[in-house]
Amino acid sequence: MFEANRLKIGTLFARFHFRTARDPIVRFTEAITQARRPIVFLPESASEASSIEGVLKFLAQRFHTSKVTLVARKEVVSSLPDHRGFSVLIFTPEELNALFLPRAELLRKMKKSTFDVALDLNIRFALPSSYLCRASAAPLRIGFVKPYADSFYNFQVQTGQSNNLTHVYSQLLKCIEMF
Repeated sequence: MFEANRLKIGTLFARFHFRTARDPIVRFTEAITQARRPIVFLPESASEASSIEGVLKFLAQRFHTSKVTLVARKEVVSSLPDHRGFSVLIFTPEELNALFLPRAELLRKMKKSTFDVALDLNIRFALPSSYLCRASAAPLRIGFVKPYADSFYNFQVQTGQSNNLTHVYSQLLKCIEMF
């Protein structure tokens, strides 16, 4: 009943929290080709997560799998395609506060490493992943165009309307491969 209100308040708090954070100037043409340590926030719904096989293959080819960190909800990990070799950071609902924001311990686990690029694979707005993406301090943060995306990402991808999630993720990869 109160989830929608808690989500709105959490979103307002997150946007307020990051309001003064300034992004460094990033040359997109070099940012992806020179990236060495990506962090990837996996979709929060199992149906979307099962469609990211192409993205995982791209990451395995582009980066060494041990350098890629995947961040996923515990409930979603079982529906993932083959993710062997990747470092996986799993979080549970208990690691989120009442406003759906990550607790300090989850932020500490994520910040044990530094990242060159952050990629949020949630097609719809997911506050925990968006917040973690912004908090990762990666110079390049990539996400889909969605409400409030300007507060969390500095590179947004607009895909065409499609019910085929595999196609949506392949459009994302085509956009990234341009750089």
